[in-house]
Amino acid sequence: MGNFFIQEILKAGLFDIGDDDDRLKWLEQSVTDLVKFLKKNYSKLPRYALVALDPNISDKEPILSDIEEIVTKYWKALRGKYSDMPKNIHRGVILNSLMELGSGDPVAARIIYFTSTNFYPYVRLGREKEIIETLLTELGEISEKHALEEWSLIEEEPNLKLSPLKVGNLEHGKIEIDDSIVRSKLDEAFSNSPKGYGPQHGISNATYREHFKLKLNQAITASQNSTLNNLFKGFNSSAIEDPINKFFNSFKKSLDNNLKSSFASIIAAERRSKLLWWKETLYSPSLKKSYREISISILPILMGIDLNEQVAKITPVSVDYLLRDTLLILNEKKSEKIKFKDFFNSLTKDSTKSEIVNLLPEINESDGRISLTDFIALYLKGKAKLNDFNIRTGISQEDEVSIEDLSVAIFHDLLTLRLSSK
Repeated sequence: MGNFFIQEILKAGLFDIGDDDDRLKWLEQSVTDLVKFLKKNYSKLPRYALVALDPNISDKEPILSDIEEIVTKYWKALRGKYSDMPKNIHRGVILNSLMELGSGDPVAARIIYFTSTNFYPYVRLGREKEIIETLLTELGEISEKHALEEWSLIEEEPNLKLSPLKVGNLEHGKIEIDDSIVRSKLDEAFSNSPKGYGPQHGISNATYREHFKLKLNQAITASQNSTLNNLFKGFNSSAIEDPINKFFNSFKKSLDNNLKSSFASIIAAERRSKLLWWKETLYSPSLKKSYREISISILPILMGIDLNEQVAKITPVSVDYLLRDTLLILNEKKSEKIKFKDFFNSLTKDSTKSEIVNLLPEINESDGRISLTDFIALYLKGKAKLNDFNIRTGISQEDEVSIEDLSVAIFHDLLTLRLSSK
């Protein structure tokens, strides 16, 4: 990606650094440092994305201070030029870092994309609008391509690709009977000695016959051993072992690839079947009851949670539409929008809200920008008030959302939490 994206940010007029090339170099160095930091801290990606997208982010946002520490390491006179918090410079550094990181890693792209698209409908963008839309489009394409690979059904017929087994360079010693060994042993058998042939011996003498057979057997055995030793002395074991091992390694690799493809298809088919069954039954595995028994204010939260528990953390956008369609079956006021303040008020009055409190993730209560789902969790646990909604999420209480969009946003936030905990 290089400095292309930061050049586009400068062209858009998000901030002005003048004609000083050193300042551009300092910002590029800052981007490099931030990318290195975020690669080691994926759990921080969502908050950085939320800050980067919001032109109205508070000057007191902790992440802006963190970025300033990075930038002023190179641009030491930054505050000499900008007395107020230079938010747009810091946002530009973050945006460039997000693009660079997401372009090289589909998991990072997915985290940034989900977080950003949840917030994008409610943010009031200015000159950075085209830049941010470019970021969302490119990272969205990367994350969707990655997800489709995870969920695809392999249609290609399995085919084991094996090279022929070839054994070469085999040499053996000369194969012949060792005449000297045979003659030596036969001479012992016929010798006129206490153990050999004498006048007292004869072909009819049992002792002599046994003696003769023993010596003859020793002659044949010794000659064969000598011959076989000569035969195998020239053999190189690696000439046999290496091609056989290579053949079976190739066989294993080809078999593993075919099994992996087949297994991936089985998993993809099982995922789809499981989701269709979930939609068909309208059953909550978390509360062990029908969704028809759940109040409309709790329903989008619960269904987002339940769907997150049933899918792989890499999911295509089609799963979002499955969630929307399932909610439309249950929601009489289809796609009707509600103000966020009215949604939270309905949660306050809902007597069943305690059923889902423990299903929401535990979050760090530190200051700064958080996701919509994190705010809902804090709100239901009595750790946040509605008056905190705008400053914590960047979304106005007066903004409107449909039940379907709200559930998809919660689903995305929960997937992002899983993705960023790598």
